[in-house]
Formats: sequence, structure tokens, C-alpha cells
Amino acid sequence: MKKTITLLTLILTLANADFETNFKKSIKELTDIDVQVQFKKELVSFPSSFFVIGKTKGGDIFPVIVNKEGNYFIGLSNVLNLSQADSTMIKEEITKATLVKEEQDTLALNKLFKSFKKTDFVYLAGNGENLPTKFVITDPDCPYCREHLKNIEKDLEESNLKLIFAPVHDKKAFIKAQLIMQEIAKLPKANTQTKINILRKYYQDFELNNQQLKTDYSQITANTKKIFDSGIVRGVPFIFEER
Repeated sequence: MKKTITLLTLILTLANADFETNFKKSIKELTDIDVQVQFKKELVSFPSSFFVIGKTKGGDIFPVIVNKEGNYFIGLSNVLNLSQADSTMIKEEITKATLVKEEQDTLALNKLFKSFKKTDFVYLAGNGENLPTKFVITDPDCPYCREHLKNIEKDLEESNLKLIFAPVHDKKAFIKAQLIMQEIAKLPKANTQTKINILRKYYQDFELNNQQLKTDYSQITANTKKIFDSGIVRGVPFIFEER
């Protein structure tokens, strides 16, 4: 009896291993992304098919329905006729997985921002007492970042802001970001409006002169690399409230 149980356990283990191997391989071939299985449960509505929550190395989650071999999968759709039990289970597991990811991202972002020095940020004080602080990752040549800057006074009614540059555009964007940091650093007692005026001066299209083009922007390069190497931030503007 003991041998039978051991053999059954081995078969189930191997089957599960084959499923995960095939699933990972299928996702890799289709998207060139490495994933792992975070959650798997057989469906009542479709026996021998599984509801799976996949997770990328960057922490992103995605729900799919997968066949028993793990080599064929479909995204969830409203046309699927799932049982009430399956629908409830899927909703609960997606909610749980989403909350776990949000928690992990929050911890990782707090750690990331704490790793920067005070001189890596442009600090804009909000218009009030005891306001929360938000981090803003931004780029002088990003059209969405420029739009955000146009209305930044509205944000300052609700929070203090710490701007840190991580350009996604070419060398000129890096130089503009460094020039902003240098100009503001020369005015240690500058008020918020003065800093905003400096930001707006560079958040527009213009040709940098020869002297400006020689600017050492290694600080911006290092900060940009650290931010995007984290795997959490993938674009700008990116806003996160300090916890």
C-alpha cells in the first residue's frame, strides 16, 4: 500500500512538473517572457482544464485557462460559460493575486526611492500642512510629462512632490534634466514657483547650445538605469505616493 501511494505521488508530481514546463515553454515561445505558475486549479466547468494565474519575473500577473498538458491556453472571455463556482473562484484568486502584487510593488518602490539621495530629486512643497508626498518620475521631452507639468499646481494642492528624472528619449532629454538639477541646486532657497519656472523652461522644444551639449549628465544616466532596472517602472510619467 505504501509503495502504491509513493508511486501515485511520483506520478502526480511528474505530471505537475510537465504541466508547468509546457506552460512556461508555451508562454516563452509566444511572448519571449519567462513566467512561473503562481496559482493553478482545475475547473468544474471544463474538466481537465485549469485556471492559472501566471506571473512574470517583473511581478506582473495574468489569468488564463490552460489545457491539462499546459501547452494550449486562452485568455478569459465573456463568451465562456463558466459555472458559478468557477466564476467565484476566478474572481477571488485574481483579486488576491492583484493585492499581493500591489503589496510587493509598494515595498519595492519604497525601497527604490529611499535608495536615492536628496540631491537626486527636485522637491516641490505643496500648498498646505501635513500633506502626503508623491514621487514623480519624469522626462523633459515626454509629451505626457509636459502635460502633467502644465497642471502641476493642481497636484500641489493635494501633496508635496519629489521629481526625479528618468528620460526615455535621446541624449538631449538627459542633458535638459541635468541642467534643471544644476540650475535649481544653485538656488538652495528657491521657492516652489521658481523651481516650476525652471522646469517649464526646459520642458519644451529648443536647440541646446554647444556649451550645454557638453554637460556631464552621468547623474541622470545612473538614476535612469537604477529606476528602469528595478523592473517596476516601465514608462513616464510615473507617480507613486510615499508610504
